Amino acid sequence: MTEDGRQSPFPLDGGRAGDGGDLSAAGRRKSRRDISAPEWAPKKAHGANAIPISRRLRRSMTLDEDRLWQALRKLNANIRRQAPMGQYVVDFISHAAKLVIEVDGYYHSLPEQHEKDVERDAWLNRQGYRVLRIPVSEVQNALATVCDRIEAELSPPSPALPPSRGKGEL
Repeated sequence: MTEDGRQSPFPLDGGRAGDGGDLSAAGRRKSRRDISAPEWAPKKAHGANAIPISRRLRRSMTLDEDRLWQALRKLNANIRRQAPMGQYVVDFISHAAKLVIEVDGYYHSLPEQHEKDVERDAWLNRQGYRVLRIPVSEVQNALATVCDRIEAELSPPSPALPPSRGKGEL
């Protein structure tokens, strides 16, 4: 600091120019923990443990989820499996098509799990994603039909063509 209270461009304490005023109340330099992120900084996209949980779930997929995953890989649709989304981990997701695919086993028919699924679907819908829930029995018995249904959901609808210029009624 200079005598008139301004910050010196050449600090005497060995720090970089311009950081002479970065001492906290305890007389030490501010660490990254002391400085809060600016408002424009991106927020964390996932919950605290979402990434390790999704990695564990990828290693321990159910047989039916694995069968569907092998079929989805053949579609070449850039689908991710066991991907973290906020505080949730979704079974399969296509970010390009904004589509979440969930394979529902027996426990999804339980009332308490059904309530959680409704809350989860509502959150995903607010994020702009559609949720396609597929019962595990359909994956077991009609995998080709399930893949056709998913492929139809992945493809964007064809836009309606505007009328040609100069043709039609006035």
